[in-house]
Amino acid sequence: MSSPQSDRPLFGPTYRLIGLSVVMGLCGALAAIVFDAMVQLAQDLLLGRLGGYVPPEVGVLEPELRLPSGVERLWLPLVTTLGGLLSGFIVYRWAPEAEGHGTDAALAAYHQRAGEVRPRIPLIKAITSALTIGSGGVAGREGPTAQISVGLGTIVSRGLKLRGQERRTLLLAGMAAGLSAMFRAPLGMAIFAVEILYSGMVFESEALIYTVIAAVTAYAAFGLYGGWTPLFEIPSGLSFNHPASLLSFALLGLLAGVLGALLPRLLYGARDLFRRLPGPPHLRPAAGGLLVGLLAVGAPQILGTGYGWVELSMAGKLSLGTVLLILLLKGPSMALTIGSGGSGGVFAPTVTLGAMLGAALGMALQGHLPGPELPVAAYVVVGMAALFAGAARTPISTLIMVAEMTGGYGLIVPAMSANIIAFLVQRSLTHGAAHPTLYESQVESREDSPLHRGVFVRRALEIVERGHVDGSEIQLPRLISLLQYGEPIPVGDREGGRLVAVEIQAGSALDGRDVASTLGRVKGLTAIAVLRAEGMILPRGPTVLRAGDRLLAVVAPGAHDALVQLARRPPSAPAP
Repeated sequence: MSSPQSDRPLFGPTYRLIGLSVVMGLCGALAAIVFDAMVQLAQDLLLGRLGGYVPPEVGVLEPELRLPSGVERLWLPLVTTLGGLLSGFIVYRWAPEAEGHGTDAALAAYHQRAGEVRPRIPLIKAITSALTIGSGGVAGREGPTAQISVGLGTIVSRGLKLRGQERRTLLLAGMAAGLSAMFRAPLGMAIFAVEILYSGMVFESEALIYTVIAAVTAYAAFGLYGGWTPLFEIPSGLSFNHPASLLSFALLGLLAGVLGALLPRLLYGARDLFRRLPGPPHLRPAAGGLLVGLLAVGAPQILGTGYGWVELSMAGKLSLGTVLLILLLKGPSMALTIGSGGSGGVFAPTVTLGAMLGAALGMALQGHLPGPELPVAAYVVVGMAALFAGAARTPISTLIMVAEMTGGYGLIVPAMSANIIAFLVQRSLTHGAAHPTLYESQVESREDSPLHRGVFVRRALEIVERGHVDGSEIQLPRLISLLQYGEPIPVGDREGGRLVAVEIQAGSALDGRDVASTLGRVKGLTAIAVLRAEGMILPRGPTVLRAGDRLLAVVAPGAHDALVQLARRPPSAPAP
């Protein structure tokens, strides 16, 4: 007679996902190679031949620097407008979800669409992003690479008829693979794929093994094409060797946190402004491109990803004036490009901004610090990590990916302090903001994700059911039905306690108020769930209650009356 273990298949879901993660690694490497070639071709044709501007290259210590002449610069607005026009027409004609930065679309697919992306997205995202970046649009390659790889993961999942968690895991594996190949940072991007989902230091840890496998596979495959050296070449000997320098890096983290709080407001403020403009939506990226081109007439250094200028700053070849010029204009030009609907990522412009912030601070502090003096390149590397760590709320993965991209492992300690300070400062300054991070599809924690919050609410209700005093069995659907009709349910975990549902009326003391400032002051009350039209929500401190919500709570006898009074509109209040 066979044992239960012998009846199990030899290759279960775990081994199947490991094999599929390898496949996604190969797909991610292929996507990075093809997309990189497309961007380079578009840049040579549009920005190079038409605009007369070749941005400095990345990966060499002596990059060639050639700025267009005064007459040549007049072509730049034409080139950036043309790129925006072509990109906008393609996006809004065939795939509106391909606008903007692709990482956010990948996060939305994970949280809200069960890992589903339309199969046409990889091709359209690759073409439109190549046009945007190649024409000088201020955007990066990481967002498009992530969305392209996620789209390929969807195609694989559909072909194999995968569902649920397996499909979502392949989505993250595909994201990690594409980014690992593009930026030559396998460990950092493997962690980034499971950290970027949440803005509150939460990881989708169960997917980490698969993102690691996919990232390593993609890195190895891409290395055969693009080599194994880090993306940036930095001066040798950069290392942390004096505790006093931590103060300057702490200051850099503080400044990065402040700037990281401003960037989301700038980006989404520009997007909301462009969406209010009259006319066809496919003209908005052209308008954004025109404005960026006009800025570039006076400052062509802002165009493109900016990585070449980061390399020059590391090599000490930029004046303070050039550093400040890029620092001042890179953020607004990114907001104009992506906020108008241009296709590209936010990682590269943000990293460039962080590098310039670090370079400016490093130059300002030269000769004013005790102990051995660190070169400006050290502040550039740490600034790159700190600004994105704060603005994207990804302090751990950013620390590792920047070390891999630069080879600057000797700066891990100051980067750790700067990253955490930037994260905490940015988080504090954006509390309650409509767009607290660069990625609006991020959620604070698992409880806030539509993917997970239903599970938490069901568990809470099951706990309540197990505490029923008379031992009768009430199934979950019946329990919710009773509560919707206002029937209180006795619970045995507190004397005389009841599970109640109260509807929040417009104009009441709970309408538009968060849980912490209202319910937290009522003794003997424990909020369990909020039933809202779009689903169930697990109430937490910052959760804002709305009129029409039905609040489920466990209450003591005295707390029930207090809750009812809070949920009702005062008689003297005007009707909405």
